[in-house]
Amino acid sequence: MIRNGEGRLDAVDAARALGLGLVYYGHFVEQTMYLQNPAAALQYKWIYSFHMILFFVLSGLVRGARPTVAPPRAFAASTWAGRIVPYLFFSLVLALISLFLPGWFPIVDLTKPAGYLQATVATAMGFPLFCVPLWFVACLVSVECVHRLAGWALDTPRRILLAAAACYIGGYALNERYFFFGQNMSFWLLHEVPVVYAFYLIGVLLGRAKVLDRVGPVTGVVIFLVSAAAVHLTFDLNQGPFRYLQAVIILLSGHGHFLWFPFTALAGTCMVLALGKALHRASFLTFLGRNGMILLAMNGVFYHFVNKPLAAWALAAFPGDGGSIFLVSSVVTVCSIAASVPVIHGLNRAIPQLVGKPREPGLFFGPLVRG
Repeated sequence: MIRNGEGRLDAVDAARALGLGLVYYGHFVEQTMYLQNPAAALQYKWIYSFHMILFFVLSGLVRGARPTVAPPRAFAASTWAGRIVPYLFFSLVLALISLFLPGWFPIVDLTKPAGYLQATVATAMGFPLFCVPLWFVACLVSVECVHRLAGWALDTPRRILLAAAACYIGGYALNERYFFFGQNMSFWLLHEVPVVYAFYLIGVLLGRAKVLDRVGPVTGVVIFLVSAAAVHLTFDLNQGPFRYLQAVIILLSGHGHFLWFPFTALAGTCMVLALGKALHRASFLTFLGRNGMILLAMNGVFYHFVNKPLAAWALAAFPGDGGSIFLVSSVVTVCSIAASVPVIHGLNRAIPQLVGKPREPGLFFGPLVRG
């Protein structure tokens, strides 16, 4: 990824790292919430009100900042090597780990061979039961395929905004009427694509307009403060309808209120983008953002094998008020990400081609994609 002197894409990497921090935090506090802790439930709802939409906006922003369109064959090769190969590789790794280490797999019983068959079929269908956090990668593949087919027509801001509005309204109505996920009718989350593609297009518009380049320090602080206040004041105004849990869960197409959902999601996205812009010179953050695929997959290790017993121990050992939950979850998040850093370095050195960097050579074989 090419970066200019103003750090525009470095800001995206920093924002991506911050978003992944929210993923780690959210998945730990989720387990605390399951232990009937209301403070954890409120923090979970706050994070989930915007954090996954953030990633779709960031992906669109990166796409919008690149004016060139890859030919069909190059796009297919890049999608396969840069998205699907890591998706399959990390799913396989966690499947192997589960053979030796019991974990938390709530939807499938991995104590029986039939469970592995079920999880394998689900992974092939775009629901990675061996590494649930990778569902975003599956959905992003579908979004990027749609944009490759339709993006040529979205050549003006007006068309982009109209398409985003149409996709959101249509996708919201579709998923309110039919629960595709619950009826085993989900294929690479295509049913959710219209909703999240609307936010992807917002990112495309921001990238084409080079909005981040125009945000100075003072403006960034103002955007951050206003956006943070907007999230804080509105996230709990979204009272549904939800699915299973009282929070926005994109994986389940549980968006909640037609207006409060996008408002809070975009406010949270602006908040993290503004903070990412302010921290774009923080090399550790940009390093984490550039290795987002590995960091997301590593969260699967903690999600499936660590967070549940650790949350139970922490809630028994420490007070269950909101402040204590925040401190414990923050420490767990920092330690989990820190533990992932050596893995990032090792994978980048040995097999970068399999973990999201298909154009780089590794120790054992050359690039999967050239040019």
